[in-house]
Amino acid sequence: MSLYRKSSKGLLSFKLKTIPLIILSTFSQYGQAEENSSKNNAATSLTQPSVDDVNEIGSVNVGKSVVLPSVSTKYGANKKILLSGKVSDANAVGTSPAAKEYAKSLADDKGKNDLPIGIELQDIQVRAKRLYEIGPLRGLSLTKEEIPGNVQSITAKEIKDSHALSISDLMNSKLQSVNVNDYQSNPFQMDVSYRGFTASPQIGTAQGLSVFLDGVRVNEPFGDVVNWDMLPLNALSGLDVFPGSNPIFGLGTLGGALSMRTKSGFDAKEGTIEALGGSFNRKQIQGSVGGNNGVIAGFVAANIFNEDGWRDNSPSKVNQLFAKGEWRNDKVQIGLSTLYAGNDLIGNGVLPAEMARQDPSKVFTSPDQTKNKLLQFQLTGLWDVTDTFNVTGQIYKRSSNRKSKTSDINQDFGGYATRRPAPGEQVIPGYADINNDGLPDYNAVPFNIAADANGNALDTNGERLYLDDGSANSLSNGIPLVGSNFNALAHANQGMTVGADGVTPIPSWTYNPILNTVDYSTQPVSGFFNAALPSTYYQFAVNYWQNKANIAPGNSQYGDPHPQTGASNTYAIIGGAVSGNYTDGSGYYVLLVPFGVVNAAEALNPDGSSKFTGSDKDNSVYESVPILPVLDSNGLPIQRDGGGKQADGTIGGGAGYVVGTPNAIITNTNINQVSDGAALQLNWNLEKHKFMIGASYDAADTTYTSSQMLGLFDASHRGALAPDRLGYEFYAATHPISMNDFKGDSITKSVYFSETWTPVETFSLTGAARYNYTTINNYLATNNILGIKGANAFLNTIDEAQVCHDLDGDGVVEGSECQAGLDNFIVPFSPERTGGKGGMRAGEHEEFHYYSFNPSLGATWQANPNTNIYGNWSRGARTPTVIELGCAFDDSPVLYYTDPVTGEKKYRARSLSENRFCSLPSAMSGDPYLKQVRSETVETGIRGKLTENIEWNASVYRTDLQDDIYFVAFRPERSFFQNIGDTRRQGLEMGLKGKVGKATFALNYSLTDATFQSDFRMGSPHNSEAGTVQNYAGCNGSFRPPECDAISDYQQIKVKKGNRMPGVPLHNLNASVSYEVTPDWKIGLTAIIHSEAFVRGNENNAHRQGAAKPIQDICNTSGTDFQCMVARPDFKDSGKTPGYAVFNFNTSYKITKGLTAGLQINNLFDRTYYSGGRLGINAFAPSIRGAIDPVSGFNYNSRDWTNSTFLATGAPRSAYFTLTYDFDIGK
Repeated sequence: MSLYRKSSKGLLSFKLKTIPLIILSTFSQYGQAEENSSKNNAATSLTQPSVDDVNEIGSVNVGKSVVLPSVSTKYGANKKILLSGKVSDANAVGTSPAAKEYAKSLADDKGKNDLPIGIELQDIQVRAKRLYEIGPLRGLSLTKEEIPGNVQSITAKEIKDSHALSISDLMNSKLQSVNVNDYQSNPFQMDVSYRGFTASPQIGTAQGLSVFLDGVRVNEPFGDVVNWDMLPLNALSGLDVFPGSNPIFGLGTLGGALSMRTKSGFDAKEGTIEALGGSFNRKQIQGSVGGNNGVIAGFVAANIFNEDGWRDNSPSKVNQLFAKGEWRNDKVQIGLSTLYAGNDLIGNGVLPAEMARQDPSKVFTSPDQTKNKLLQFQLTGLWDVTDTFNVTGQIYKRSSNRKSKTSDINQDFGGYATRRPAPGEQVIPGYADINNDGLPDYNAVPFNIAADANGNALDTNGERLYLDDGSANSLSNGIPLVGSNFNALAHANQGMTVGADGVTPIPSWTYNPILNTVDYSTQPVSGFFNAALPSTYYQFAVNYWQNKANIAPGNSQYGDPHPQTGASNTYAIIGGAVSGNYTDGSGYYVLLVPFGVVNAAEALNPDGSSKFTGSDKDNSVYESVPILPVLDSNGLPIQRDGGGKQADGTIGGGAGYVVGTPNAIITNTNINQVSDGAALQLNWNLEKHKFMIGASYDAADTTYTSSQMLGLFDASHRGALAPDRLGYEFYAATHPISMNDFKGDSITKSVYFSETWTPVETFSLTGAARYNYTTINNYLATNNILGIKGANAFLNTIDEAQVCHDLDGDGVVEGSECQAGLDNFIVPFSPERTGGKGGMRAGEHEEFHYYSFNPSLGATWQANPNTNIYGNWSRGARTPTVIELGCAFDDSPVLYYTDPVTGEKKYRARSLSENRFCSLPSAMSGDPYLKQVRSETVETGIRGKLTENIEWNASVYRTDLQDDIYFVAFRPERSFFQNIGDTRRQGLEMGLKGKVGKATFALNYSLTDATFQSDFRMGSPHNSEAGTVQNYAGCNGSFRPPECDAISDYQQIKVKKGNRMPGVPLHNLNASVSYEVTPDWKIGLTAIIHSEAFVRGNENNAHRQGAAKPIQDICNTSGTDFQCMVARPDFKDSGKTPGYAVFNFNTSYKITKGLTAGLQINNLFDRTYYSGGRLGINAFAPSIRGAIDPVSGFNYNSRDWTNSTFLATGAPRSAYFTLTYDFDIGK
């Protein structure tokens, strides 16, 4: 673009050489006006030089030389900078309003000043180079030529013209080395990858980029995530991406920093309103307005967005509001801003490849809903102490809440299938209660049996009732020795023991060991039938019968003290018959013997086991033998999962069972975060030195809770609660299972400096460093069993018995008078009934301290006016986040196994021994120490311009990370964050952009090579190279020696040095071209091209499609364990996403001066593409052996499930219309 514009006509029309005095007069007055303006702007303060990044001196009447205002040297705006601006540093030229108004005044005053009217002036545009704020705070600025790195920028005009929905989408189409992974299929929830480092809204993703808004770091404390939906695009005056491990931007800046600035009312007195509508019922209204009176300024921006989404069940709503008020004078500027966001996003995630190829608009499971709320306040200030020294500072507070709800396939379903009772079916054994006292009718039989010193019952001769060989003592008549006074010996052979007081000796007594001498349960016995009970014992017995679910029977709760131990025996249920006893005031045992069951309910299961006994095996919470089991044709109970171990001992051959089996896991999480901080920075802008020193304080508090429930999928794969349709035994069908209660806080204190020294005009040397000290406190309570069996293992039990009343008043309690069915008899799961299993562990507190000193050094050289060469070296650090520490692998040794023969003690890692695990985003494991990640970046590059209007750049870089943190696993159900060693990102960046005639263009290419540099193992069960040995013979007992885990790599893969990281394409290219058909009509085309990439789960780069290796397990069909092979479906996909190219078209037409209509067509050629993916399991697979849910298509044999590549599908072709109105305030 030329610096000169065509001469104006008609207003002033005589030759330039005749008016030297006018030239000087005009420039002098305009220069004074510009100086005043520059002072205000120089408080650059908290505003950009202008909304469109223009440092415009104005169109003035000049001769051969230009005299610049002295104030322009403030903040680096010296003459050299102002006179060497280039096309990218400014927006379109134009005569300044001030110059126009002044020229007009001269014409109006012609009579007064006796000046000629027809003066012809030649316009000239003087541009200044754009200044980049170095660091989060303002106050010190450098030109691009002074920055030793490939800094990239997007202006407010580019943001506006792009009509992008989110920053992630914008960066993907505009910047080098950027790609996005749309794992959620939501434009506001994309992962942004820059140079192989990620800024993502997904918890558990390793973050490597710092993101700032007006100097406030917006990476959230919990997981360092970035919620792109909380950042309003129409409030931004621009954004800059600084590459490498720049220490000035603080912790977390491993691969780069994104710095965004908001607009100011001091920028311009103008406003914009835009309406957008189009495909997928997308509707958006956004507007902004700003203005000032020279001293006070205000700016407001709002964005309201709604759409149904292009996939099933994927609507989203976004509401953003930003407001800023400012005050300034010649020396000071103060600003107060607030940001609010209240969003409801549904992104239903990746889709199995086989489903994506059929219909990419479908969803695998839904909903995956995130509700974000944010309220942020920021107070900023700038003080111009002198022309070369200023002080900047800020105070901020951010409060955010994130609620999420996800529905996923239930991979852990199992257990024997149950059925609901038939109408009128008697299920619970009933006992008669003829006197309606709430207790079964009973005989209360008193005993006071003498015992020897060892507690053995004595017969009437004082001899033991049982001999040592276990046979009955036939020498006696079998009648026990009964005493009448428990304080007196009944026989000389009776032993003595210590009483309840621990001092007084008393005779030893026991209860009758041969109850079958008299059958008291067949008929009432005179004097014993429903005999009165002590009030305390009666109340206990009644409470138990009436409220079994809340009573944990035990000693020392009710009744009189036992003469021997001081404890009372409790009322108990034993083997289907109710019995209980207490000690009366005379020291007699009173045994309560209820009569038999009066209804037709069976007390035993078909296999002969009691319906009311439970077992605790295989690390499950509580497995009760189910009442009402579903039986096969052989009379054996049916497993809900046909892929599990069947009742006959085989594995994987069953059909499973559809009715009552939960196939959906519904997870709810809630994250509250509050962060606040302050920063102060001193800045010196000298001729040869640009120096700053600063300090910051940042604190954050986070709370996290999570729970799971069981449900069912409908025909559209939407998960929902359905308690009436699930088996009665599933506690999680009606109650949320708490998984984690977490609280964490962190404090980071930092000091930093930066110095740029320019000894000569063409060479700059920059050095910087930052020292950080971080303290992290975690308070964590986890569920002690959930990681092993999941929510499926939390099982209800059934009341063992019921009391039945004489409802018809005929004096007899009949079976038909007992209650039928299960209503009121289901006892909810309780950790108290399972020995504490399934409860929350006691809270744990851990404190961590991290220190880091990170320096950088760089240089730039202006080889010639069109070529700039640079290079830099820098170091950075990232401390583990609270979620990574809360979910880290703890290798502290814990006693695990003692050899029963040798007594040798064996130890294993605490996380494995105590079943601590992670399954993000729902669970955490503990608080072991993780090392902080350290980064080191080397970069060199060259940039320049081919012509006045065309620029180019090229750079190479390498960033090495030490002690990188990654989400790994020892087993699929036991996953952790762990330091995995070294990783590397290296690459090449090239760009070309400019203007030719009426066309503007940009072309960006990058090669991004992101690799692991250390060997490690991780869980990836759906990788074709994962270990297949599930169990070895001899390793499946109650006590598994550590060797059994060490020799098995079941469902793990081996990642080797040099393997490429998933989700990072090697080649990336974006290009755009725009053409002005007329001054009012523009058309443009953008291309986004990425090469193939590995998906998550394929970190070993070895996954292949083809035949799957069988699983080796332990089978038992004849009472003896033996090694068996279980087949599984083949792998159908390669574990990669193919390369793709997407083209977007846009056009705009200016209808009037302020009104513009636009059309945007995304994915112009309607290409099918995938931006990312992961390896996973598809439970909606065709049947080989399994039963298929007729509603959802869920396969109930887990061995039939398909190992698939899940793909992040790209949106199809869509069109959107925009109508934009720009207006000036006051006009």
